[in-house]
Amino acid sequence: MPLRTRRPTSHAILPHRGGATAIEFALIAPVFLLILCAWTEVGLCLMMGSALDNAARDASRLIRTGAASEASFKAAVCAKVAPIIPCTGIVYNVQTGSSFSGLGVVTVSSTGTLSSTGFTVGGSGAAMLVQVAYPKPAFFSSLLKAAGFGGNVLILTTLAFQNESY
Repeated sequence: MPLRTRRPTSHAILPHRGGATAIEFALIAPVFLLILCAWTEVGLCLMMGSALDNAARDASRLIRTGAASEASFKAAVCAKVAPIIPCTGIVYNVQTGSSFSGLGVVTVSSTGTLSSTGFTVGGSGAAMLVQVAYPKPAFFSSLLKAAGFGGNVLILTTLAFQNESY
């Protein structure tokens, strides 16, 4: 009777792969979640930026026609962005000049907001520069701080126009 040699089964040749899926998931899941969170943050910023643009454009119409005071301008901006952006965080700078070349854009401070604010309405035919900003606290501020940002995302809109004759 010949001796039969036993062939090794596939289990003996191939390594066990029982935990491979868990390890692959553990390596890919954090990257996927980071990308998902970044998409969420960018989407919120774009939505808030669009709302702030529309509000600033509509409120600047009061300045353009000579019907604006600081209180009415802020109330008009807040009325448009109220469901999305809290009114208490909105800052603005409205400046006037005889020409557009005389107007200067306000810089952003190290804290992530406008470095100076003010409200000066020009007369009929004056050149105007309106900047409205909202320093949005980031949902993932620890990631922004690690990247060198202050934990805020500044959403800023700037409008330049000439007042109508009134």
